[in-house]
Amino acid sequence: MTITQISNGIRQNLGTCSFTAFASGILIGWVQPLPAIKLLLPIACVLMLFPAYLDITRERLAYVYSRPLPLLLALFFNALVSPALMFGLTELFAAGPLAGPATGPDTGLTLGLLLFGMIPAGGMGPAYTGMLDGNVNLSVTISAVSLLLSLGLVPLWSWVLIGKIVQVPVLLILKYLLLIVFLPAVIALLIRRGLMKKFGRPAFEEMKHFLQSISVIGLMMMLLIISVLNASFIVESAVHILDMVMPAVSFSLLLLVTATVMGLAFRLPYKDRIALTIGATTKNTAIAMALAMTAFSGQGAVSIAIAGPLVQLPVMLCYMNVLQKASVWNKEQLYSPQLSRGVDHEKY
Repeated sequence: MTITQISNGIRQNLGTCSFTAFASGILIGWVQPLPAIKLLLPIACVLMLFPAYLDITRERLAYVYSRPLPLLLALFFNALVSPALMFGLTELFAAGPLAGPATGPDTGLTLGLLLFGMIPAGGMGPAYTGMLDGNVNLSVTISAVSLLLSLGLVPLWSWVLIGKIVQVPVLLILKYLLLIVFLPAVIALLIRRGLMKKFGRPAFEEMKHFLQSISVIGLMMMLLIISVLNASFIVESAVHILDMVMPAVSFSLLLLVTATVMGLAFRLPYKDRIALTIGATTKNTAIAMALAMTAFSGQGAVSIAIAGPLVQLPVMLCYMNVLQKASVWNKEQLYSPQLSRGVDHEKY
């Protein structure tokens, strides 16, 4: 069986394969902890992301900046809607003010959720967008710009909502910019140029389908690694998980639905709408957990682990599964040229 056949099988059964990978990781990590497996995270990340960058060209990047509305909408969600929404949900589910002193496990977990809501778009966004045939150029731009804006927005929102300024390490942001934007983009650029120079464009287009099949395999690797690393926490923290699940689920679903409706309201093209929805919904869990560990010790990191791998990831996988299987979302039927303002979907 070839890699392409394996990839197609995973895509056709994305929900089942994702659950199997996650459950297997929990079992493996609970029986035999493997902390060294975290060394494979950068490899899984690159495998998952670089295929999405194969179609990036100057012309397509120029298209993003010539039509800035989807980017501005995504930044609006990341900069304003997400922090305010998470604050409202934590207030609602806590049934009381958050203005008290930061003591006790419940308060620490709540602060972690607030921090999660302040964090910008997640690095897996371009991979999700590519798997759904969305505008990867736009998705990459949303991730990169959101990360840079977080240098100022996270301290501002932490002061407004928490009363404690959380300093965002510049090196941490640069690290994730390198891992989720620049490194995969450079690898994809080198592969693209090398193949086109040696074999020509027609051969490259054929090879590209094979290379893009690697993305979903990288996603399965990421799911397995994340679940292995968090197995003990998942098994031992059932009570905390139940406390945090409802606000975390509500947060992801409300962002998903609101961003989708916003894209429809502004009559964005299908590809831009996918990038907007994913860019507005996903959060960078790794950055959030790193900040929580420095600002609130381990309690904040616990709630971020719940909101990220245990909630956000399944929500996005379900979203992808629905879009891939439901004929009502077929862009050729639902997104007519008139509705998309005459944009050439195949080109962009």
